[in-house]
Amino acid sequence: MFRPARLITILILTLVIYAAFFATPVGVRAEGNFDPDAVAAQEVEIWKAEKGHSDFSLYLGAIVMLREQERYSWFRAVQAGFYLGRAMNTFIDLHTRYERVLPDLEDAAQIQKDWMHATFDPAAVARAQLNWWVTRRMPNLNSVDSVSQLMAEEYGLRYHLGADRMMAAATLRTQALDERDEGGIDPPWPTISKRLAESYRALSTAIQLGRRRAEMADLVAGDSVPAANPK
Repeated sequence: MFRPARLITILILTLVIYAAFFATPVGVRAEGNFDPDAVAAQEVEIWKAEKGHSDFSLYLGAIVMLREQERYSWFRAVQAGFYLGRAMNTFIDLHTRYERVLPDLEDAAQIQKDWMHATFDPAAVARAQLNWWVTRRMPNLNSVDSVSQLMAEEYGLRYHLGADRMMAAATLRTQALDERDEGGIDPPWPTISKRLAESYRALSTAIQLGRRRAEMADLVAGDSVPAANPK
């Protein structure tokens, strides 16, 4: 028989394993159901890590950000954060052959798709994400309007919404990126954080409105189906 102390030890280990691998953030797991301020704060940490060339901080920031944004368990957040972090870390030093990061972006998108039971194409989402990453490096093409449009297209593919509904979120995030890059070694981080939070607030609102519209459309379609004639 197990002694009480041994049973308590087993129970504690079980709880630790559960928390480490399976526990998810508080709240309903649904697209757009995240805290915009928390996601923005973590993205700022990622951007600081990029500027400081801190690989560990970049990976950690990606893990924590994705856990909050996608409501991942820690296990899934570590998986997705590894792929996204490696893609970002690799991209920093690339000047050609940008497609080298596509497999990691696709793997991160695949985890999101499986977790949220979504139906988007991870390869298409990864390609759209890389498109705006690369465009931001092109001096003659990297205007806020151009990059925002490409980012909105990525959002649209990822969340099954028209790019026009994503433009507000994409524009604010692009502006925050420009403020980061134009700020030199010490960008105005409080201003950037505020703009990023506004971006994620707009993104969350657009996603949730889109979901409610889809649910209403399904209800209307269900109500319009004639009942079967009784035999």
